[in-house]
Amino acid sequence: MSFGGTDMSGSKQFHVVVAEPFDSKALSRLEEIARVTVLEDSAPETLVNAMADADALCVRSKAHVTARVINAGNRLKVIARASPTVDHIDLRAASRRNIHVVYAPHVAVTSTAEFTLGLMLALHRRIPFLDRAVRDGEFESLRVPAGRELAHMTLGLLGLDPVAQRLGRMVTAAFEMPVIYHDPAGAKPTDFTGRAVSLDELFAESDVLSLHLGLSSTTRGIINIQSLAKLKSTALLVNTARGPLVDSAALAQALRRKMIGGAALDVFDLEPLPADHPLRRVPNCILTPHVAGATLDASSERFTVADDVVRVLLGQPPVYPVALPADV
Repeated sequence: MSFGGTDMSGSKQFHVVVAEPFDSKALSRLEEIARVTVLEDSAPETLVNAMADADALCVRSKAHVTARVINAGNRLKVIARASPTVDHIDLRAASRRNIHVVYAPHVAVTSTAEFTLGLMLALHRRIPFLDRAVRDGEFESLRVPAGRELAHMTLGLLGLDPVAQRLGRMVTAAFEMPVIYHDPAGAKPTDFTGRAVSLDELFAESDVLSLHLGLSSTTRGIINIQSLAKLKSTALLVNTARGPLVDSAALAQALRRKMIGGAALDVFDLEPLPADHPLRRVPNCILTPHVAGATLDASSERFTVADDVVRVLLGQPPVYPVALPADV
């Protein structure tokens, strides 16, 4: 018989492995019902060796939870990712073992939407360029009309994830900016009014194209030289979603040839961005180091995933389960 995660002798019957840094409150929550082991690193061999008697595995963004890691955990009941995405977790392997996967889809939505809006404005109004020019001694020559008010531009959303929903609400409510969207899964706006269009129409009509797709075999490289050629020559591309959605070499080529007006990227196909990455040397391109969701508010919220770990271990349904593939 067990009582809240302890057996009759008072020993904790569960073992939770934490592979990446979690805050102290989350660790304390886990320690209420389990023995908690915090790993020094999340290397593949470290993870595999830690799985022998683990009931739960907690990760953030770097650890790769492969089938090998999952299959090493004979007692594994739940994998938790303190993130709004589940990249690097083999969901098919988890499904085959009937292992729960939980995450934090509510985390960083507002933070990321605000950052995306900031990139849009900085790129469109040339704020980084103007800052550098003033520091270099220019002033009067810069004071010429440029850009348009957002109400006279069209925002195109490729994908309607929670960040896109929040961003759509922001720009329509604050700026009266028209929004069009294309979602491959058929999602509809819940927080704003927008117009559904085909993918080709989205490319052709967007003044700002913002990416909000998950990464899959069908979305990887969806922004390539062919799709970039369909954009307006003045169009701006913003990506705070997944780096590999964009073919970096194609985007660099498009910017050098002035096929589009500019790009702002917070995520990349390779991170950290290599010194010889082609996007480092192209014009009209703002680069930031994957920080769109990195606010103090979002940082603390992500660790509420520990509550779902406790729920699963105690035989209760999680609040934020990941839908696992059925065709395994």
